[in-house]
Amino acid sequence: MFQWDKSIKALGLPVARVLHLFRSMRDVQLALPGLPAQEASAYLCQYKGDQGVGTAAVFHLHKSGQLAFYVDSPCEVPAGKADSVLDQTLMFVESMGFLMTDLDIHLLSAGDREMLWSSLPLENGLQAVEKAPAPKPAPLSAPSAGPSAKAPAAKPAAAVSAPTPAEPVRPSQAVALEAKPAPAVFVAAPEPGRGVAVPAAAGADDQANVDDLLAAVEELRTRRPGVRARKKPPTPEELRRRRQELRENIGRVLASL
Repeated sequence: MFQWDKSIKALGLPVARVLHLFRSMRDVQLALPGLPAQEASAYLCQYKGDQGVGTAAVFHLHKSGQLAFYVDSPCEVPAGKADSVLDQTLMFVESMGFLMTDLDIHLLSAGDREMLWSSLPLENGLQAVEKAPAPKPAPLSAPSAGPSAKAPAAKPAAAVSAPTPAEPVRPSQAVALEAKPAPAVFVAAPEPGRGVAVPAAAGADDQANVDDLLAAVEELRTRRPGVRARKKPPTPEELRRRRQELRENIGRVLASL
């Protein structure tokens, strides 16, 4: 049966003697005898003792600021019974509501094992962990203050170089800059019955191109399905015939009424 051994404040073991190490995944509200209910985290440690293998369940009470070590009797058992005691201790801790996880300390390298074990309060207790000084950041490397090290002297305002004047434009460059391409000649599509105005400055080649363009536009216009030839106006005889047919139609409508 597990009991609280108040005489144990820390395990005081080197990491080389730690066989298994478990830790709770979250804190649980725990009420131990004589203490108020408070948040607590749990540890389970199995280690090599002087007379066998020991197993301890440790509860870290945050509000009270102390560790509660629960051990079974006898405290240490032969190596053949160590696995059975480990299972019983794990069940005891989980019965308190904790969800434990194996830290696999036996699978870590020597450096990682030492770092993990020293970060927990099981070896030396809570006071040793709280009093451990925090590592100081490494100071930034400053330049040596020897006689050869001198601060760069500030340059006088007169020593500031003036802006370099722009280089003059050469005559050949001026000619190249002034040369501009000739403007393109745009010809609007002709409307029916209208001609096309051609600039007087256009040469023979431009006139030939314009004629070809006009011919192509005229061909496209005549091929459009929506464009139809206009009908000729009706003759006077056709108008009289239409008026006569309209009178007869109106007469038939009135007679039917």
